Amino acid sequence: MQDARTTDAVSSSARCRNAHDSAMGPTISLVVPCYSTDRYEDVSRLIDSVQRQSPPIEELLIVVQQSRELESLLRKRLAALTSIEVHIIFLDIVPAVSKARNAGLREASSEVVAFADDDAVLADDWASATRRFYRTCPEAIGVAGAILPLWDSPAMEWFPRVLYWMLSCTYWTATSPIPVRNGYGANMSFRRQAFANGRQFNESIGISGWGVRGWRGMGGEEPELSLRVTAETGQPVMYVPDIRVWHRVRAHRLKPGSLLRRAYWEGRLKAALSGNATGTAAVLHTERSLLREIARAQIGRLRVLGSHPLVALRQQGVVLLVVAAVAFGFIEGKLRRNRAEGVSGASSANEEDTA
Repeated sequence: MQDARTTDAVSSSARCRNAHDSAMGPTISLVVPCYSTDRYEDVSRLIDSVQRQSPPIEELLIVVQQSRELESLLRKRLAALTSIEVHIIFLDIVPAVSKARNAGLREASSEVVAFADDDAVLADDWASATRRFYRTCPEAIGVAGAILPLWDSPAMEWFPRVLYWMLSCTYWTATSPIPVRNGYGANMSFRRQAFANGRQFNESIGISGWGVRGWRGMGGEEPELSLRVTAETGQPVMYVPDIRVWHRVRAHRLKPGSLLRRAYWEGRLKAALSGNATGTAAVLHTERSLLREIARAQIGRLRVLGSHPLVALRQQGVVLLVVAAVAFGFIEGKLRRNRAEGVSGASSANEEDTA
């Protein structure tokens, strides 16, 4: 379908200096992709959290994909928001997160461009913490903020933290900023310099085709962009635990079928990224560190088998299932890549022989 876009204004480790003031700092544009009226209540909660920021952010860009009904609802919802500049961008396309983020990025005018999912909720001090970090840590090119799960039910809290990345939440336990490979779309941001020379999200990858059955397809737009940005600028992306959001986790995300699909495609993603000369070392280092952390957590969980056997066994089982599915996806991705390269090489050789 044609991309018919309309825009309308409704209204190493970085060496960070200590700072005590938060009122001053870089300006912030927040880009939020959305696509379905089923998520209207989620988007509305996000807007409420944007309104609570003090001092407020400078610009909110809502990118609506395909749903004119959702666009109409959001225009009414945002009409009374006068404290910040608000833009609604409509894309007449099948929902694709990379294209939506790029559409917002092209319209953003602030010094820092931030991204949030439509089912995220910002902490009340999100904007002030973001400004403070960028002001005091000039070496950082981007921020991976903390993403905490907002469970649909307390019964879901059994899910092990080492697998939070399966839910687009952060699993890191650091209490101070550390360099990481990439952030997640529910809470990440970059200095405007990150998008110099036409850099943007790669629209040939990224999540599309959302549905009630869960996450489908190979994502990877966040690590792919982050690897390019850090390689070309020489500046790190930092995980900053004080920049927090809560991300809604629906019950279907913990069903075995949904977990297996997500894990398999994560493996395929790692295989694809590890084949990139720019990102190979960074990708494998991240995965090795995560595997070590998973192993430590599995061993530590053995100590609670006596007191909480059902929870411990459930956690052990889901971790083993996920790791196996990721490994399967990774191996299959590597084999597919090798076969494709073999076919390409054979074709080239045949062309040379014919010539």
